[in-house]
Amino acid sequence: MSDATPGQDPAGAAPQRTVPVAALAGAVVLIGLVGFALYRRSTTSTPVSAETPATEASGSAPATDEHGTPIIAKAPPRLSPEAAILAERYRCICGCNDNLSVCTCKNPNGSEDMKRAVQDLAAQGKTPEEADVAMEEKFGAACLLKNPAPPQTLPSHAGKPPATKP
Repeated sequence: MSDATPGQDPAGAAPQRTVPVAALAGAVVLIGLVGFALYRRSTTSTPVSAETPATEASGSAPATDEHGTPIIAKAPPRLSPEAAILAERYRCICGCNDNLSVCTCKNPNGSEDMKRAVQDLAAQGKTPEEADVAMEEKFGAACLLKNPAPPQTLPSHAGKPPATKP
């Protein structure tokens, strides 16, 4: 038989664990997640109601969160695929001379107004040539990429020009 007495491990055998390590690790992770959820629950702010954008659009004061920071950011216009293809034919007339699909200015008659006009033309099912005529009537010949670009009046995503020495 064996030289080992009952209750003793045979020579060279690893001792048996009484608690599985995986179960212990799972319990620790579960306790950590529950603690984190309780912490987040006690520190999060109250969600804003669904009527907040409607009150902002009606002309009343801008919505604010609990800390008093005004929420006034407006999402840029999103173009449909047809309108995005049409936008590749035009340049922004804000003064940067960028392609309309690249420019993100908020100037009057800038990229946001032009993108809304292109979206309307695409929704009406205008052909590219008909859209060119409509855009030229509304924003001038400088908006068409086939025409030469006017002199740049605003820096296009660039910093200040380098200073010259006298």
